[in-house]
Formats: sequence, structure tokens, C-alpha cells
Amino acid sequence: MISDQPADAHSHLENLFPRIAQALTEKWGTPDVETYLADLMIDNRGTRKGFPFEVVEELILIDTILWELSDTRKRFLSTADDSDFAFGGS
Repeated sequence: MISDQPADAHSHLENLFPRIAQALTEKWGTPDVETYLADLMIDNRGTRKGFPFEVVEELILIDTILWELSDTRKRFLSTADDSDFAFGGS
């Protein structure tokens, strides 16, 4: 569990939003983590105050790590070679 360490060993996310950190930990490695992280980053209700800058940085880092590990990235990067692409049909 996340709270077994001293507070100064925790991230801003863990210190300020422990339930979110715990949910990310529980969802990590499942398809649900991508949706959960996207829902955190996008205000679909129009009522959120937003996260402190340090927490946003950490969420972006988590999202980047998730992207680097994801099958989506692997599929995206393995698409057909587009070196012959040109604008205007030339």
C-alpha cells in the first residue's frame, strides 16, 4: 500500500490526492487505467478546479510512461512507412 512510506517519500499526487494515487495503482496494468487517467485530465463536467501544477506534471509523466508501455504506441509506430507521403497528390 502507498501509505507505508514516510510522507516525504511520496509524490505530490500521493500526498494531495491519495485516493487517486491508489486508484491508479489498482488500475495499472488493466485497460481501465487509460480511461481513468484521461478522465482525470479532461474536465467533462465543467466544474473541476484543476490540479496543482506539480500534480499535473506527475499525471503527464504517468501518461507518458503508460504510452511508452502501451500496445497502442506499438501499433501506431508499426503502421506502414509514410516516407512516400506528399501533399497535393504529387
